[in-house]
Amino acid sequence: MATIEQRIYDGNRARECLENEQFNRAFDGIERELTEAWQTSPARDVEGREKIYLSLQLLRKLKAALQSSLETGKLAEVERIHKKSALDRVREILPL
Repeated sequence: MATIEQRIYDGNRARECLENEQFNRAFDGIERELTEAWQTSPARDVEGREKIYLSLQLLRKLKAALQSSLETGKLAEVERIHKKSALDRVREILPL
């Protein structure tokens, strides 16, 4: 399992992607193109439609993975704050 610091770092990198205007424009454009290609493809082109559908699912999975990394980083930051707070309380009781 990754350290708290690594999870926070990864979450911050994911946030940079998800908040990046160019990334979002590119992602949305690709998603729109794939959706349109899938919707307008002939019913007889089963293999082609399946490839487009799988590409669309992969694109969405990429975004979900970044979102998951962002959320994991947020939770790691809360965990780090909690541990620091607990350590500070212990130091108040048992000064070293």
